[in-house]
Amino acid sequence: LLLCLVDVDDNASLLNYLNAKVCVRNNMTLLLAWSEEECARYLESFKAFEGKDASSIQKKKETTYMEQAVDVLGSVRSVNKTDVAQLLSQFGNIQSLVTVSSVEELRQCPGIGEKKVRRLYDAFHKPFSSSMAKKRKEAREERERLASIERDIADAEEGYLSMQDDFYEEDERIRNSNESNLDKT
Repeated sequence: LLLCLVDVDDNASLLNYLNAKVCVRNNMTLLLAWSEEECARYLESFKAFEGKDASSIQKKKETTYMEQAVDVLGSVRSVNKTDVAQLLSQFGNIQSLVTVSSVEELRQCPGIGEKKVRRLYDAFHKPFSSSMAKKRKEAREERERLASIERDIADAEEGYLSMQDDFYEEDERIRNSNESNLDKT
């Protein structure tokens, strides 16, 4: 194990060298720490587990289908064991759940709220890429900006129409006043 404190800005080539030339050749794992505190926590953890069997820190393997389903579906934020049981009773298995074609299908599952439905659907259908998330955010912001512009245009049109009505009313009042003055003379 090679513990490396990354404290330089231009670190890509150096880390590449450490990983490719040192760690791979010597069958080592490269562990990066980005602060002295993080480095100290790693060292403390290694010292605490020194001489202990690796099974003490390994995650217990799920053996039943339900345990595996809870592990997989529970990784979606706020989905708990009860929700998983309800989803499996509704859809039968994880494959049927993952392949739902619309949010409405998930909404039919009793006891699963709108936020969980949206999170589950997004977990199954949206890409994990942060660049895609950035593009979705930019697209949403653009839609919001366009909606704001459309509202401004609608408000301006309404103001224009109101001014036009006022103008016609004033024009009519002046015409009536002029006709009245002509009749008097």
